[in-house]
Amino acid sequence: MRKKELNIRAPRTVEKKPFWVRFKKEAVFHIMIWFGVAFLIVFAYIPMSGIIIAFKDYNFRSGIFGSPWVGLKHFRQLFQDFFMGNAVINTVGISVLSIGLSYPCTIIFTLLLNELRNVKFKRVIQTVSYLPHFISWAIMAVILNSMLSPSEGIINIVLQNLGFIDKPIAFLGREDLYWITVVVASIWKSLGWNTIVYLAVISGIDESLYEAAKIDGAGRFARMRYITLPALSGIIAIMLILSVGGIAGTGFDTSFYLSNDLNYNRSNTLSYYVYTIGLRRANFSYSTAISFLLSVVSATLMLTANTISNKLTGKGLF
Repeated sequence: MRKKELNIRAPRTVEKKPFWVRFKKEAVFHIMIWFGVAFLIVFAYIPMSGIIIAFKDYNFRSGIFGSPWVGLKHFRQLFQDFFMGNAVINTVGISVLSIGLSYPCTIIFTLLLNELRNVKFKRVIQTVSYLPHFISWAIMAVILNSMLSPSEGIINIVLQNLGFIDKPIAFLGREDLYWITVVVASIWKSLGWNTIVYLAVISGIDESLYEAAKIDGAGRFARMRYITLPALSGIIAIMLILSVGGIAGTGFDTSFYLSNDLNYNRSNTLSYYVYTIGLRRANFSYSTAISFLLSVVSATLMLTANTISNKLTGKGLF
């Protein structure tokens, strides 16, 4: 037998184009990226130099670098401040309650919305559920004060007519009701908007999986349980990690607009307390120390949540 000659070609070497040629071709993308990088540097990294205020007794006349060093004085004050401890309890309580209620509500609403087959009706529901997100907390506070008013509020009127309560309730004037009130209001404001991410993931699920499940006799709830929910597990884990990382900054908007003397013991959150100490009382060094500690705690919580998620589900941010 004659041996066949193998025509083996050497791999072609791709000549790398000069940097300026590649830069000119990708100039639009570079501009987009560097604008974002410049914004981050100017508004996020350069202001971080002000962290040194936490280790000084800052005053306007001496400036940041001229103010005297005091070491860890303000950090020691943190652990002796009653209102700081109160703010920690309120922040953690509101955050845990919010995460525990908002995630199930968002996922259930997403699943039910996805199952609607009437396109027009589905669009109406989506539009109505999205609208509260575009209402600022300043306007939302006016709406809530009107709806929850003990004398003229629609909520009290409905509850009384249905026989659930005997006399009107001051929802924003009672400490024991503040947490649940602001959490429910926050869920109402963000429920529709939060479904966008989950609906985007659902739209990418292969339709053949649903068709195969139908052929096997799976009903709607079975398809949601065995196809849709597993597909959402990754984004649920990511959103949960981000929520855990943002616990320290929870509740500023609601506290700023809905806090009063009657509910202050439950509305005083960490972010609002930093605002009160720093801007209202002009104690910049102490407020900076609190903010610095909150940043460290937030980063630690996010890294911890990401590690736990990777070990339990194999999914995380990184």
